[in-house]
Amino acid sequence: MENAILRFLTHLDEKRGCANNTIEAYRADLLQFNHVVQVSEAGAVAPDGLNPDTLAAYVGWLQGQGYKPATVSRKIAAVRSFIKFLRDIEGIRYPHYSDELASPPSLRSEPRILSRGETEALLKAPIRFDNPRAIRDRAILAFILTTGFRAAEVILLRLEDVDLSRNEVYRPQSRDQPVPLGFAEEPMRVYVTKGRPHMMRNPREKAFFLNQRGKPFTRQGLWLVVKKWAEIAGLGSDVSPKTLRHTLTKNLLDQGKSRREVQQFLGLSSPNAIWIGRRNPRQESSE
Repeated sequence: MENAILRFLTHLDEKRGCANNTIEAYRADLLQFNHVVQVSEAGAVAPDGLNPDTLAAYVGWLQGQGYKPATVSRKIAAVRSFIKFLRDIEGIRYPHYSDELASPPSLRSEPRILSRGETEALLKAPIRFDNPRAIRDRAILAFILTTGFRAAEVILLRLEDVDLSRNEVYRPQSRDQPVPLGFAEEPMRVYVTKGRPHMMRNPREKAFFLNQRGKPFTRQGLWLVVKKWAEIAGLGSDVSPKTLRHTLTKNLLDQGKSRREVQQFLGLSSPNAIWIGRRNPRQESSE
């Protein structure tokens, strides 16, 4: 892929006369695209190996990074131009990818909130697969839905932060206030006994959640876990770790918690940081 990107950049310079700043912007966006694709596919992907699922996964990844809408649109436009070059100049035959590279629907003003039925479907999806990854992923989903930890906190979580005997967890690098694990305790206990030992490569590794190489998760890896099971559960492509956090926020408020209590539970700097979204109208009938 990198060689194709270099040929595209040369084309922009020699054939289209683009300014250096424009070319450098394309370079940064496309190298990022290539990196995300490699993480998603667990290896290098040739230009003719791009497919709708890969492109949809990239758009979804952009949605979870907190970029401004204009930035997301620019990055998607760069990939569109790259694919057009591969098709028109290099003769690679692609299907029509306009749907996969359209402006993502989750750039709306309010975040996606999962209904009760959607939440149950998401948590049940990994149970059908009795393997270490599915065991780990079920624990991750339950953990975020009960603690509301941010993606950065999940990937920084260490073994010493989790106390299964007390059914509680501490935020990474903080011992101020334990957070109850709730229903996440059971899947996390199963992960510790049946999942994590199979993924561990270095006995001294202290990260709680390990990837398939026995190392701590990256943000991209965590996002891909949530997206994978959301799609298997039939929830669509706009579900991210942030969606699970927003869902917990809404549930706590529905239970009668005050905004101040929710702020303290989630570790927010102010009650004004609480962002209440709307549920997916397609799924309201499932409740």
